[in-house]
Amino acid sequence: MNLKVDIICLLGAIILTAASSFLFADDTIKHKFLLLDESRKQILFVDQFEPKNDWVIKLTDGGVWDMQIIGGHKLLVALTDKGGFREYDLRTREVVREVADVKYKQTLTAIRFPDGKTLLGCNQPRAYQFFLLDAEGKLLNELPAETKKKSIRVARRTSRDTIVFGCNDDWVNEIDLTGKVLREFKVPGARHIYHVSENADGNLLVSGGYGCFVAEYNKDNIAIRKWGGLPALNGLTFIFFSKIQTLKNGNLVVATWTGHGANDSNKGVQLVEFDKKGDVVWKWHNPKLAGSINNVIVLDDIDTNKFYE
Repeated sequence: MNLKVDIICLLGAIILTAASSFLFADDTIKHKFLLLDESRKQILFVDQFEPKNDWVIKLTDGGVWDMQIIGGHKLLVALTDKGGFREYDLRTREVVREVADVKYKQTLTAIRFPDGKTLLGCNQPRAYQFFLLDAEGKLLNELPAETKKKSIRVARRTSRDTIVFGCNDDWVNEIDLTGKVLREFKVPGARHIYHVSENADGNLLVSGGYGCFVAEYNKDNIAIRKWGGLPALNGLTFIFFSKIQTLKNGNLVVATWTGHGANDSNKGVQLVEFDKKGDVVWKWHNPKLAGSINNVIVLDDIDTNKFYE
């Protein structure tokens, strides 16, 4: 009798897994996107509508952890190993500008301001530190090092011209451009926060790293919403939530990093999309094409034809 029960349970699990796979069929939703592949050190463009348009930029001098589209067809990336930033022309995939200095070593994030200035966030020994460069790439201001907190990842500028980021595993910080801490709070369950950004309403989105969730915090530092979490449902495997992006329809796309190894992308899904209810409506997993993904920019609302010229 127990054997029959076990068989029935096994069959039920198989049916559930098959149903989950059907629910997440990749042809129901398609995207165009840029990826940072940390484990194989490359930048990828993926077009699910026209795969023949896909391309790869190999990074021969170290990895990058942050990227931002600037000027319509250029890509700004943070040079983690060299220190500083680089710009690629997405039409030719060629380097058109680079500012590198060992002073900025371990640059984890680079933010371009509307006036051309660039803010670099670096993991310095025993502290995090930000450097503000002018439009020509010359150092304008070296913000005071914060010796009590370190291990930052992707920071972002807010509508108030402040900077938000995660540090020390589970803290969110907001600073002004002098380095003064304006706001800080802990995110329970977060393990190595990767990315913090501001919503249009002023709330903050926080990716919880190894906690494998995204949480939305209001201006009173209260969590009002959550996506993901462990254990992952529907047969998915989550290891680490890194870069996040809110789409125009309100859905949330998350890069789900899976390890430093070149083939660690076999361990779990590489991108996942949540709807407003928190349900997974799309996923992307192509371990043959890409390794472990730490950053994504969905390009659905950008004219990418210029990328193929």
